[in-house]
Amino acid sequence: MSEETTEIKEEPPLDAHSEQVFARTERMFLRLTFWQTVLSVAGVFIAIVALYAALTESAAVRQQTAAAVWPFVQFSTEDSDSGESAEFTMYFTNTGVGPARMRTMRLVIDGESIRDWEHAVTILGGQLTDHVSRNFVSDRVLSPDEEVVSFSTTDPDLARQFRASVASPDSFIAFCYCSIFNECWLADSRKDIQNPETVEACPDFGSATFRD
Repeated sequence: MSEETTEIKEEPPLDAHSEQVFARTERMFLRLTFWQTVLSVAGVFIAIVALYAALTESAAVRQQTAAAVWPFVQFSTEDSDSGESAEFTMYFTNTGVGPARMRTMRLVIDGESIRDWEHAVTILGGQLTDHVSRNFVSDRVLSPDEEVVSFSTTDPDLARQFRASVASPDSFIAFCYCSIFNECWLADSRKDIQNPETVEACPDFGSATFRD
């Protein structure tokens, strides 16, 4: 029997020139990978910056828009007394530049929570007659520069009673209103009523709510 021999041919070793080419190619590949990584990181950074700029611009636009429709509701009273006749008036005015959505209100006279104008007139010893006029304010939208007379009377005795009660430290009014962007403010005569407090939502006064 004859034995077959298998010859294993070994590849010749790379010469110096081939090694240089291989090393140069490897360096170029590493350089390319490095710059690809740099470009990827730069792309992510630019995207983050662009997103931040967009969000900042959006917030600024929203603030400018909100300022352009900012409401400001003022509560005022007027009274006069000539001896023979007397008048008393309560009214709300939107002196802001945007509509005001009137929400909740609470009225306390001499320490007692008032349900409505009839209740207020009754506890002050008066009656709802032709000398008394009233208007609703709650759940009403006040346009810019709009004024609403919520209550007025030309009954001398009742007018004097209202004037005295309003001056009492046990009497106060609180009301809440919102802008069209649902930014809300709570005004309270026990504090600085001309500087209403910003609130997330108008409070629910429950059974103490004044329903005009």
